Amino acid sequence: MSARISNQNKYYFSDKLNRQLSQISRYPLTVVEAPSGFGKTTAVREYLKNELSKASCIWYTCLGESASTAWISICELFSNLNRQVADDLKDLNPPTIDTLFYIASYLRNIQCEEETYLVIDNYHLLNCSIHRELMNAFSMHECAKLHMIFITQQLKSRQQPFIHNNNIYMIEGPSFFFDREGIAAFFRMEGLRLTEEEIENIFITTEGWVAAIRLQMIHFKETGALVCSAGIENLVETAVWNRLKPTEQDFLLTVSVFDSFTAQQAAAMVDENVIPVEIEEDLRTSDFIRFIPDKRLFIIHSILLDYLRNRFYYHMPKEYQDHILHKAGISCAAEGEYCIAARFFYKVGDFDGLLSLPFTRAYIEKQKEKCQAEFIKAIIGECSEDTLCKYPFTMIVFGYYVFLNDYYDTYERLCRLLRKVLKEKRDMTKEEIQKLTGEFIILKAFGEFNDLSKMKGSLGDAWEMLGAHSYMLKESTQWLSVFPTALGMFWREPGGLNQTLKTMDEIRALYRKYSKGKGTGFSHLVWAEAMLLKGDDDEAEILCHKSLYKARSCGQTSISLYAEFNLARIFILRGDTEKFLATVKNIQGYGEKNPELPICKMVDLCMSMISLLLGRKDHVAPWLYSMESIEQSVYAPVVPFARVLYFQLLLADKRYNELCEASLFALDILENSSGNAKYRMPRVYYLIFLAVAVYHNGNTTKALGYLKEAADMALIDQVYLPFADHECMGDLLLGLNGYSFHEEKALDRTLLPYEKALKSPIGRPLRGEQGSFTDLMTLCKRQAKGISIIKKAFLGDKSLLTPREREIALLAKDRMSAKEIAAKLYISETTVKSTLRSVYGKLEIHSRSELIARKF
Repeated sequence: MSARISNQNKYYFSDKLNRQLSQISRYPLTVVEAPSGFGKTTAVREYLKNELSKASCIWYTCLGESASTAWISICELFSNLNRQVADDLKDLNPPTIDTLFYIASYLRNIQCEEETYLVIDNYHLLNCSIHRELMNAFSMHECAKLHMIFITQQLKSRQQPFIHNNNIYMIEGPSFFFDREGIAAFFRMEGLRLTEEEIENIFITTEGWVAAIRLQMIHFKETGALVCSAGIENLVETAVWNRLKPTEQDFLLTVSVFDSFTAQQAAAMVDENVIPVEIEEDLRTSDFIRFIPDKRLFIIHSILLDYLRNRFYYHMPKEYQDHILHKAGISCAAEGEYCIAARFFYKVGDFDGLLSLPFTRAYIEKQKEKCQAEFIKAIIGECSEDTLCKYPFTMIVFGYYVFLNDYYDTYERLCRLLRKVLKEKRDMTKEEIQKLTGEFIILKAFGEFNDLSKMKGSLGDAWEMLGAHSYMLKESTQWLSVFPTALGMFWREPGGLNQTLKTMDEIRALYRKYSKGKGTGFSHLVWAEAMLLKGDDDEAEILCHKSLYKARSCGQTSISLYAEFNLARIFILRGDTEKFLATVKNIQGYGEKNPELPICKMVDLCMSMISLLLGRKDHVAPWLYSMESIEQSVYAPVVPFARVLYFQLLLADKRYNELCEASLFALDILENSSGNAKYRMPRVYYLIFLAVAVYHNGNTTKALGYLKEAADMALIDQVYLPFADHECMGDLLLGLNGYSFHEEKALDRTLLPYEKALKSPIGRPLRGEQGSFTDLMTLCKRQAKGISIIKKAFLGDKSLLTPREREIALLAKDRMSAKEIAAKLYISETTVKSTLRSVYGKLEIHSRSELIARKF
């Protein structure tokens, strides 16, 4: 095969391209950007090997891995230069627009003793929305001997082009095109002489595209003639496919079903235990197949792969396709790639093979990008009931997953089929029946997690069946721990909070038995939150420390993290700056010590909530800025709680009309959602946001109606804190007439009228104790005072701004225009203007002249 489709590693590069490649060593960062088939990787690889052979060259090739996996691999490129920098970059998790400043800062600590080239190939496959901005950040390193090279296909047109950046050198598509002289020189290098007519023919049919020229050369060397058609498919067929032996053709067709493949998978596809020597040699020497040493993977060039797949799926018999796809599924299963194997089995309708794969909850949760919920739903929907019933434990695993992704009808179907299996008891031992019965009871209880009274009875029944821990609960993630409240997941009815807490205490010991210690400390955490909600911060602090002690002893990181968050809220309420700072440092430390994605998202939530409480957005996680990204980041049962943070962002941005519509829509979803869950806490928050938004839009009467509904629901259970979360809410509670509760007179003047307002049209008073509204007002006053103290002591005027905001503000203070600032910092003029708007808001100023006079 190699003799037919390989050019034996002889390459020709035009003088123009060679001149451009020679500039790489003069710049901190080079971007090589051109479409597929332009020879980008080959050009860079050969230049580094031949012209810079004494330099240290380290490569990473992106293959479309998850964002977090790819980011870790990119960070590892720096580990040979500075381990601390590599670790610091990893702690930032996949990059966002908010972390670019820190990336640039960390890279300034890089030093090289020798010329070093870090190459990131297939950069366009990085799962990232800020490709160009990220390259800008990388270019800011200040090490003269370090050169980064990004090889990429054309990035999406919606992304902004580079603002002129003197640190970045661009090599683009036109540099790789061959002119007539280049075509002639390329062929002469192979000992081939072309007539002017032949050169013109090649130039016209290939348009100077190196991949097409190479195909023409292969055909010309074999036949002495050129392919007249300009179509790339015709070139591949004539120059490559028709020159292969049948065995070689068959092999390439079989492996074309993979995006990438290992040597072991290649062997399996030809029914061998070990890949034949001649095939491995062909793979390693072919110009159309790349080998990635660090991943031990082969990748077929996209030009050849497109041709092969077109031939496989549109020209080969269905029986042949099914046979190859089935073999591919078996080979993936042998490599532990169960999700990919499942897709191959699904394509051929082999549901027995698919359902017999050893899926577990832990595996699916780690492979969410490959095992998407829609795919699991499709499997269950298309598979026959008789086949599904043969694999009851797989149905249990799938049942958890579809429930978490809000496919309640599919969840109910699986539960119905599991009841059928248990009734018929097909080919199962007594022990298997007992285990399945216990796990099924827990699955049903899982579907009723929001109703602790039902869950309590189910767990008791399951324990009698299992007599040991549930492997489903043991390997699950802490998906229920979510902000702004963990307690809110279980609060179903107004007036039922105390009973919910008591039931949780009764369940606690039993749940820990099932899960082998999972959830330790959760009960104390929930009680701590209940105390904090009503303003009893002393008792809340004691319970938080109990929760921390128990959770740490059993390695329950998520519960420990949330206990720290509640402590941070307590210290905000008290205005205790020293303890607040220490606790925030602890929270951030969890992300540094535990790089797992679920923990990092929990840290994101903690820091986002704290940031918003203090009237800032610099620590708000980017994925909270849209409902689409929120729904992609968390499971369906916790989306209503994550919405609270999104609504806080809308409120902070004064997007009142949008907040009104979004809150009403969210309330409608809560009222009409499928399943058994009833969430009261999100409803209280949504109503408060509606009240504030409507008030700011000038409709005081309507605002009072929404606020009355929220208070009527919350005060009976002494749930006060949601009303006190923001100063604007405190002002609303004080009468909506412009007075501030910082003034005692304002409090006296506004309290009585507002209490009158919080009655129904027929005069029905709020439910709850007489002192509940007074307690609410007291807590609002304490919260505002505490926030004010934290802001002044911790933030101060200077710290109100992020480092980037301060940098831009100082330049603006020096009377530089937005255009001049953008050019100096290599950012867009739009970014400068939006940042200055944020600066004006934080400093409470309205013009450039006020900025010049202001100290910060």
